Amino acid sequence: MKKLAFIFALTFVAFTQSCVPDPIDIDVTPADPKLCISSVVLGNNGIVIGLTRSYSPLQQSPESDTLGQQLVDQILVTGATVTISYLNQLDTLYELSPGIYTNLFTSITEGVNYTVRASDPVSGESVWAATIMQPEAVLDTVYPYIDRTTTDSLVHFKFTLFDNAATENYYVVNFIKKVQGDSTFDINSVFAAGSNEVLTEFELYDDQAFTNGSLNKDVIVFSAEQTDTVAVTVSEISKGYYEFLTAMKRSSSIFNQLTGEPITYPSNVEGGYGFFTMHRVRSTVFDLNLY
Repeated sequence: MKKLAFIFALTFVAFTQSCVPDPIDIDVTPADPKLCISSVVLGNNGIVIGLTRSYSPLQQSPESDTLGQQLVDQILVTGATVTISYLNQLDTLYELSPGIYTNLFTSITEGVNYTVRASDPVSGESVWAATIMQPEAVLDTVYPYIDRTTTDSLVHFKFTLFDNAATENYYVVNFIKKVQGDSTFDINSVFAAGSNEVLTEFELYDDQAFTNGSLNKDVIVFSAEQTDTVAVTVSEISKGYYEFLTAMKRSSSIFNQLTGEPITYPSNVEGGYGFFTMHRVRSTVFDLNLY
């Protein structure tokens, strides 16, 4: 009986191995790189534009699993001309650091249409995008609490949002964990290389989530620990940016990227990638050691 089982096992292995096709060499041409735009509004005056260049992993050496400095230099666009126009006014942004352009005097007004244009003198490429400055979100309350058990501790955040507008509205709530340094947060450092602020998790809501103009949620932030400092930010965003973040959330895990359907990210950038958004960020910082 044991001999029969052994023969069966060998037969099964041979059969399964014979079913595996021989590897086929393929030649995949990397997608052409394009300019990418991202943006952050600075209160009532000022804007930051991130200008980078897309790249394909096929361009990276198979012997390396990290981004070399040469590739980083290729991604960050320097020496570009970046402008933003609104209300018959044209503001030029200056280069703060490679890939980061800003104007601290751009007036930020709710309901106004803004158009950003960027051109790279090296490649000759130009991109542009337009969006409307969104209203500020109304965050009524937000506070954390720690659910401690004998084996684990879960970090919860409870918050209430108000939405009494008759129009369609969309919201994003971010949970940002400080991984080093002091307990202060600089929301303007989101483009900085080596930033010590990590977007841990985010939640998206539309009008359907509200009941009688309010939304009450209890969210578990699984990657936060009871010794962390966490900022909770909320913004009202455009429908297009909501769809962009929805696509990003769908592909957030490596499991989804490997097994899910291919995801095309929505973009309002003509001639490039990314998403140009104008919205304010309301932020509340919590030292979880106090809870």
